[in-house]
Amino acid sequence: MPSTTPPVSNNNNINFFRNYNRLVGFTYIAIVVLTMGFFLFQIRQKHTEEIKVIQGHVDRHGQFVEFILRSSLDSLEAMRISAANFYDNAPATLSEPETQAGHSPLFKKLEQETDSFDLDKAPEKDATGNLNGIGKLQGRAPEFYLDVEMALNLNQVFQAIAFNLPNASESRFISVDNFSNTYPWMDAAKRPHSDKVYQSQAWLMGTPEKNPTGEKYWAPVYYGGTATGLLVPTAAPIYRDDKFRGVVSIDTSLDYLNRINADFAYTPGTAFLVDAYGEVVAHPQAYANALEVQATQRLEKIMPAGILTDGKRLTDIPANQAVEIGDYLLIRHPFISAPWQLVYVVPKNQLWKNLLWERGPVMLLVILGLTLLMVVTYYVTTREFISPASKLVAHIAKESQFTPAPIPVVPGSWKPWFETISQAFKESLQLVGIRQELDIAANMQLSILPRHWPNEKEFSLWGIMRSAKEVGGDFYDHFSLGNGKIGIVVADVSGKGVPAALFGMVSKTLIRATATRNASEPGEIIAIANDILAEDNDECIFVTTFYAVLDPSTGILTYVNGGHPPPLLIHQDGTTEFLPMTGGSALGIMDGIPFAQKTVQLQAGDYVLMYTDGVTEAFNPQNEEYTPERLPPLFENRPITDVNEAVNRTVADVDLHANGAPQSDDITCVALHFHFAKNSVADNVTDSVTDSVTDSVTDNKPQENQQAS
Repeated sequence: MPSTTPPVSNNNNINFFRNYNRLVGFTYIAIVVLTMGFFLFQIRQKHTEEIKVIQGHVDRHGQFVEFILRSSLDSLEAMRISAANFYDNAPATLSEPETQAGHSPLFKKLEQETDSFDLDKAPEKDATGNLNGIGKLQGRAPEFYLDVEMALNLNQVFQAIAFNLPNASESRFISVDNFSNTYPWMDAAKRPHSDKVYQSQAWLMGTPEKNPTGEKYWAPVYYGGTATGLLVPTAAPIYRDDKFRGVVSIDTSLDYLNRINADFAYTPGTAFLVDAYGEVVAHPQAYANALEVQATQRLEKIMPAGILTDGKRLTDIPANQAVEIGDYLLIRHPFISAPWQLVYVVPKNQLWKNLLWERGPVMLLVILGLTLLMVVTYYVTTREFISPASKLVAHIAKESQFTPAPIPVVPGSWKPWFETISQAFKESLQLVGIRQELDIAANMQLSILPRHWPNEKEFSLWGIMRSAKEVGGDFYDHFSLGNGKIGIVVADVSGKGVPAALFGMVSKTLIRATATRNASEPGEIIAIANDILAEDNDECIFVTTFYAVLDPSTGILTYVNGGHPPPLLIHQDGTTEFLPMTGGSALGIMDGIPFAQKTVQLQAGDYVLMYTDGVTEAFNPQNEEYTPERLPPLFENRPITDVNEAVNRTVADVDLHANGAPQSDDITCVALHFHFAKNSVADNVTDSVTDSVTDSVTDNKPQENQQAS
């Protein structure tokens, strides 16, 4: 027998490998892309975490600088408290002229020069500052002598500040009486008191005119000489009985601040300090050698380009937040103890570079590991799966042409596949033959069914059959009888498939031959057919049958129902009723059984819908039957144009109910439409006919009957 399977091309083997290689390539690319995506996601996560880490470093560094600034203010307050306590508790003798014995030992060490006085001969120079001034010690006001004693009394606080405040380069008191006491001690010739001190911002910002509330303040940076470098003073005014007496100040070394700022524990990026006047007071690069620097640099010069643009000020940037401005990430941390700002700036690309350098090697190792894994996987799968699968494809190609092929060399686990394929194709060859026989049987079954349907002036007839399998057990037929009458058969053989189809073919042929050769009544025709079918019926196959004879001249329909579902009579006025049962059983069960018949008078426009139980017993996915009760509503008060519409409406509603559920039984539906009678009913209808019509009108429900399974 020639093969019905198209031959497989030899290129399939090549295509198989090519497709597999493409799949492996695409998979590798997908894995790499996903890995890269995950890597980028991790980098982003790490970037977010890194910014939080930077913020933590900035906060901690700011807190440390805040401690230093706070300590300076606290020490300044200690000097003010010491001065106030001295003024409150000083004995009256301290206000007397310098010749009086009540003055302190240090006061008595003061020496008068030509136009000045000083403490160059202090007994313990490490424990005192050098008080020097302009003018004479003699003949001064009592306030002058009291202020000198207060200034000398501050030496105790000066010592404590020097011990506890390492950032303090100098501590001093400047008096309105044109003298000052500066700690640590230095020869008056090297650090003389002059009028210039009253022109400095450290003094002017403490005067009642500039500072009426007496607040502590931070003055601008000034250069204190090669020994101290740049200094930034914090100062506060001193009052006695609401009378301004001078200013106390502490000069903080920018060299110390820069050494502290250099300890900022995070790289990359730059952390620097800016005062209230826009001067940078600490910067790791600008003040690398702070003692050699004689002037501060402006913020605009230090700040990278693109940050302070369009008139933006530093204070316009949100505080204590990581802000991206242009190509930079910036954090501004304002201080509480001073009108200063701690600023951290880092290029954004530098952050990304550091993260890539940190995570890049790991990512490279992951990709290399994945590549090695893919290579090993490719080798193993090719050896254990792809190559055997390719040989299996070639084996199938040969077997599909029904050419015996030996099993090639493959891993042992693959041999059962090859053996199964070979056996399957052998069985397939047999199945092909069976399929061809079934196709022939189906064509034969269709060939014996009527291909033409009558469409006469008096009546029209049309129907369909849809098998549940390749061949079905349902059949229908119509044929001409004597005297112009028409025989109509709709039947359903028990079971499905080939046996039912063969039994149906026999039944159809038998009923047609018996009816056309005998002028007997329908009941007698069915009885004869039943006797023949029941003879030697060892398989116990039976067929439910509805056989009707229509007289087109009168509209009288005489019928026999052998265990078949009752047809539906659809009147022209839109009412419906099921034809009464005749009490007959299915054909083929037992011989010698009589079959009763009934008649019904059809009126012009009436339809008779005949069907098998494949219609009423159709199931939906919920396992619910269609049931005969669904048929009347399809036609009540719903006009029908022709027999085709009657049949199609019924089948469509059955399919709607099934909702895609597999068809479990053959579906057959035939519709008869009676147009009009040639003769009047009164001339042709007997009393028995009238009685049967009356019975059919009153009995609208289907009776229990034996139907095909």
